Amino acid sequence: MKSKEFKKTIKDATVEDLKNKLSELNQKLVETKFAVSLNQLKNNSEVSKTRKQIAVLKTELNNRKITTKSN
Repeated sequence: MKSKEFKKTIKDATVEDLKNKLSELNQKLVETKFAVSLNQLKNNSEVSKTRKQIAVLKTELNNRKITTKSN
């Protein structure tokens, strides 16, 4: 999924959906790192893409938490 598409999807999702997606991405990150370490995966950039997606999700969750507290 492209970065812009991913960010748009995040903006439209609920907090529960974001938490579920975060846990899925964390699991994917572990599996990808494992595959890279065993030389099963040729595309090492998948690890950094997943890490960036996790960071975007966490940022959005924190922004929503801050917005909720200030209201």
